[in-house]
Amino acid sequence: MSIWYDVSDIIGWQLPHLTGIQRVTVGILDGLTAQGFPCRLVRYDHRRRAFVAAEFQELPETIRRDLPRLAPASSPRPAVAGSTGNPTVGRVSIAAVQPAAGKPPAAAERLRAPDPDTLRLRQSFQAFRAAAREFRREARRWVKTRLRPPAPAAVHPSPLAAATHGVTRPLPARNCGADAPFAAGDVLLSLGATWAPGGHAEAASQLRQRGVGVLRMIYDLIPVLKTHWVLPGCVAPITAWVRQVLTDSDHVFTISEFSRQEILRYCAECGFREPDMSVVRLGDVIAAAAGDEPPPLPRFVPRRPFFVCVSTLDVRKNHRLLYDAWRQLASRDPDACPDLLCIGTPHLYVADLLREMTNDRLVNGRICLLHGIDDRELAWYYRHCMATIYASWYEGWGLPVAESLGQGKICLASNATSIPEISADLPEFYEPHDTRRLVDLVDRVLRDAVWRERREDLIRRTFRPTAWTETAAQLIGVVQAMRGRQTVAA
Repeated sequence: MSIWYDVSDIIGWQLPHLTGIQRVTVGILDGLTAQGFPCRLVRYDHRRRAFVAAEFQELPETIRRDLPRLAPASSPRPAVAGSTGNPTVGRVSIAAVQPAAGKPPAAAERLRAPDPDTLRLRQSFQAFRAAAREFRREARRWVKTRLRPPAPAAVHPSPLAAATHGVTRPLPARNCGADAPFAAGDVLLSLGATWAPGGHAEAASQLRQRGVGVLRMIYDLIPVLKTHWVLPGCVAPITAWVRQVLTDSDHVFTISEFSRQEILRYCAECGFREPDMSVVRLGDVIAAAAGDEPPPLPRFVPRRPFFVCVSTLDVRKNHRLLYDAWRQLASRDPDACPDLLCIGTPHLYVADLLREMTNDRLVNGRICLLHGIDDRELAWYYRHCMATIYASWYEGWGLPVAESLGQGKICLASNATSIPEISADLPEFYEPHDTRRLVDLVDRVLRDAVWRERREDLIRRTFRPTAWTETAAQLIGVVQAMRGRQTVAA
C-alpha cells in the first residue's frame, strides 16, 4: 500500500512565506518525513482532470526550503530565506518588506503591495474571477438542462452536491483520475485547500470507487456558515466541496473540537450520516525559533516597545478592534502609546480600514503593517515584543496564539470559537468586541513589569508546544488503523 500526499494547493505557491492552511500542509508533510513515514507526492492536474505523481523539484523554492528532509540527496539545497543588506529601521505606516534590496519590485510584487488602492484592485480582480467561474458553471448547467437531451438512465451519479439548492444532482460520469498513479489499497492524504481546482473533489471520489482510501481535512465551515466574510462567487463551490468531503471520504480530519461540533451540526441539518472523523492538534513550533541561538535582526526593527499581531489582514480577523484600541491609547498619551506590528498579507474587505489607518495622523506613526516576513524574522519579533494580540471573530484553531505561547509570550486573545482550546488559562482573554478590555490589557503589559514577567514565566513552565511530528503521528495512527482493517478484510 502506498501513501500519497496531495500537494495540489502548494505546488503553485507564489508568496515568499507560508500562511494558514499551507503552513499546516507543509508542516505535516515535514512531520511525516521526520518520522520516516513513506509518502509519495501527488497533485491534481485540472487540465487532465486527474491526479498525477509529483516530484520534490516541482515544488516552489519557498516550499522546498521548509522540507529539507524530503529533498533527494542529489538536489541542491534551497537557500535559507533571510534579511539582505542592513535592516530597515524607521517609522512607516505601511511597510512591504522586499526579499531583495536595490532592485525595483517586479510587477507581480507591486500587485501584492498592501496599500489600499492596490488592495482594492486585487479584490476586484478576485471578485471578477469568482463571478466568471460562477457564470461558467451556471451557463453549463443551463445548456445541459435547456439545450441537451436528458442523460440516459445508466449514467453514474456524481456525489458532488448542488450546494445552492441543497440537493445532490446527478452529473455525467467522467474519467476523473483513471490515469492516476494509484492502486487499490493505496491511501490519499488530502489536507490542503483543494476546493479551487475544478474537479478535484470529483476525482478523489472516483479514486474511492477504485479502492483507494481517501482521507481529507476540513479546517472550518466559514465559507458555508459565514458567507458575509467570503467573496460571493466562492460560497457555492466551497460549499459543494465541503458537502462532497463530508459524504464521500473514508476519514475526515478537523483541527478543533469547536470545528468538529460545527461539522456535526451541519451534517444533521443536511441529513448526512456523520463521517468517520477525528480532531488533530496542529503543530506550533517555528523551526527558525528552535534552539538557544538568537534569531538575526529583521529588515524592519522597531525603535519603541511593540506588540505583534500575526494574521492575514481580513475582516474576520478583527483588526478594526486593534485600530480602535490604538486610537484610545494614542489619544490618552501619545508618547506612551506603543507600536503595533501587524504581520500579514492584506486579504478580504479591509481596504477601507487600511485607508483609515494609513491616513489617521493619530496612529499612523504607531501602527506598522508588514508583509513578506520570513520565519527567522517572525521569530525575532516574537522574542522581542511586549506581547502578542489575536482579536479574531471566528477561527478553526488560531495557530498564532499557540505560536506565541510556544515562544513564552503573553497573548491577548479573543475568547471566540476555538481559541480557548489552545489553552484555557494562559492567554489573556477578552470578547472580540471589547475595546476597553483590550486597552486595559495593553496598559497592564506596559506598566506592570512584575506581572508580565510572572505570566511569561508561567507560560514557559506550563505550555507544551506541539511539534509537527506529533501532528503527523495522529494522522499515522488513522492510516495504520485503515491498514489493519484492510488486512482483516483480506
